[in-house]
Amino acid sequence: MASVIKFCDQCGKTLQTLNLEGIQRLYCKDCKRIVYADPKIAAVILVHKQNLLLLVKRAIEPHFGKWSFPSGYVDRGEKVEVAARREVKEETTLAVKINKLQGVYSGIGPVILAVYQATPLDDKDPIPNHETLEVAWFDINTLHICHSLTMTTSLTTSKQINKTHFTIKNA
Repeated sequence: MASVIKFCDQCGKTLQTLNLEGIQRLYCKDCKRIVYADPKIAAVILVHKQNLLLLVKRAIEPHFGKWSFPSGYVDRGEKVEVAARREVKEETTLAVKINKLQGVYSGIGPVILAVYQATPLDDKDPIPNHETLEVAWFDINTLHICHSLTMTTSLTTSKQINKTHFTIKNA
């Protein structure tokens, strides 16, 4: 992979290449993260049914062991809504209907988040995969989230939606 990027933009260490699902990616061994040369779009999916919100506990870095919304990067040539459905299916085995685009958010880093609201297409139980340690439904009214991420029953989000990895108190 020919690239002008040689060093991690977070820690400054020399980047390596990593074969990830058949694609050579720039990788920071110290930060344990993929480094992208261009802005990368990620889909974040707020899957809800009644007053329940679906969360996944990450089994990979970054944020290993933290609860998160199902999310992941959009592949080149892939529609963002298709990536959103794919990520939920990969991380939870659930098929979902995308109901609306919640918003598009960007921060200091190279990732742009497209946040969607979705509902399951059936009543199947979610099942974790190799990217998730656990998958669970949480009552929105009793969910206590650290890092100042604001949630309401209407699933509105604060400007801090880019903090999509968090710790749940007493979970």
